[in-house]
Amino acid sequence: MTSMNTDAQINERQEDFLTLINMLTYAEGVADSLGAPSASWYIDVAKQALKSALQSEMDVDLSNVEIINLASVRAGHC
Repeated sequence: MTSMNTDAQINERQEDFLTLINMLTYAEGVADSLGAPSASWYIDVAKQALKSALQSEMDVDLSNVEIINLASVRAGHC
């Protein structure tokens, strides 16, 4: 039972990463459309850090495009 609980916690954590990446992708687009390139850059840096952290926790090696596609699926608790 502990293994299932741990798997559930890992899945939830990964979903939270994906949710944040999705939110930052949206925020980056908004910053671009508002003409705020420095804000967009900082958001992209944060998004890349989250992608890296997520990748380090996953057993599968995913590309940036695959992570963005996963992040666009409804996940997490927001």
